[in-house]
Amino acid sequence: MKRFLVVILLMVALVPASNAQIPEAEPPGWEIGWEGEDDIVIFELDSDTYAFELILEFWIENTYLIPIDVDFETEFGSASFGEFVQIDDPGKVSVPANSNESFELKISCQTSCALWSAQNSWLTTVDFTATNYVADQAQGSQELSQKIQPSSIYGLEVTFEPVSNGKGPKINAGTYETIDVIVGLTGNEDDAISKIDMSFRGCPQMNFDAKDSGLDAGTVISTTDSPYQAWIKGSVKLSAPSSHPEKTCKFIVAVTSEGNGISYTGEVEFVVEAPDVKVEDNDEDESVTETSDFEVEDSSLPAISSLLCILTVLLSAVIRRN
Repeated sequence: MKRFLVVILLMVALVPASNAQIPEAEPPGWEIGWEGEDDIVIFELDSDTYAFELILEFWIENTYLIPIDVDFETEFGSASFGEFVQIDDPGKVSVPANSNESFELKISCQTSCALWSAQNSWLTTVDFTATNYVADQAQGSQELSQKIQPSSIYGLEVTFEPVSNGKGPKINAGTYETIDVIVGLTGNEDDAISKIDMSFRGCPQMNFDAKDSGLDAGTVISTTDSPYQAWIKGSVKLSAPSSHPEKTCKFIVAVTSEGNGISYTGEVEFVVEAPDVKVEDNDEDESVTETSDFEVEDSSLPAISSLLCILTVLLSAVIRRN
């Protein structure tokens, strides 16, 4: 009997310990989260138009014994971005009981997307709010946020100043003119000139001097210096020898991007004017020569007339004698 009582006491003593090892059951509910765990999601830009389409995947878990309806609200950065960006969420969805469903949030820009041409370091946040409804009554909301960033795009553009009516300054033979060569960014990432070449088309006698222009291989163009208008400028001296004929020429500058290895070319047309050639003296000489020829012919006429006159007199005398 005593042994039986001891066993019962031991069993009673062990019951709390065994209960402590059993995990407590979680109450039913719902939860939302992103499929990925990246701190920053990169959206790929079109290199020409800066258009993009970004798809963010998320899941909703419903542990209720009944289905739930979930509706969404999305904010992309500030409200002013709404005119550039189109946001497509799944709309109001139904999640079955004891299930986990996946959905997509699409953010895109197709026109007027130059906002992301400023800098690739530009960041914005997508704020995503999901609200749970049961019998059309809101039961609670959960929020998600995701930082997103545009992809890097590299590109350069070559322009010239001054340019009037599409042409650069006129250059007189034997003189020189200075033209500014401007190399600007067309991408959204800092870039550098890995190679630069200058040449002329149609005028091999022309010369250029870019020694102190600052346009050298390795020159960096930074978006942080002047966002939306990042560029560098260098002055190049164009000179025409005194023997250069009057002609229309082209000055060509090709720069290679260090970021993507692509060469970008710009060209400007200009006119070389030669000194006026005096042809009036030659015309006078020709006229003098022609006049002297006629004078020789005129001077021969009197000689022929005298001879005829003498022959006529002699012939008359002979006829009279007969």
